[in-house]
Amino acid sequence: MLVRTYGYIAPELAYTIVVTENCDVYSFGVLALETLMGKHSSELLVSLSVSSSKNIMLSDILDPRLSLPSDRRVAKDIVFAATMAFACLSLNPKFRPTMKCVSQELLSRKTLVAHRLQAVSLL
Repeated sequence: MLVRTYGYIAPELAYTIVVTENCDVYSFGVLALETLMGKHSSELLVSLSVSSSKNIMLSDILDPRLSLPSDRRVAKDIVFAATMAFACLSLNPKFRPTMKCVSQELLSRKTLVAHRLQAVSLL
């Protein structure tokens, strides 16, 4: 039985009922962004779709209730988490990482971008 929760299901499930690991990867990406943005998935997807026509800055989508981190390591971890989340949200399931890859990256805590947080663009 397929249980669908709006906002967490991968886009390809709109035209197929074949659930794959890629669907779980997409859901993980939504959950990770919810954590970073401080918004429920329905609000999150609306925010991103409204902003999709312009350059989105990471500092603009982070939870506004929290101040930007002053510690460079924390900032790098946030950049890493956002980068992984957006990789998981690729509209094409073939371009999403596997959960094994996500797990390995999280365990190794490799930072993909080492710029100041305010200068990180998501598009």
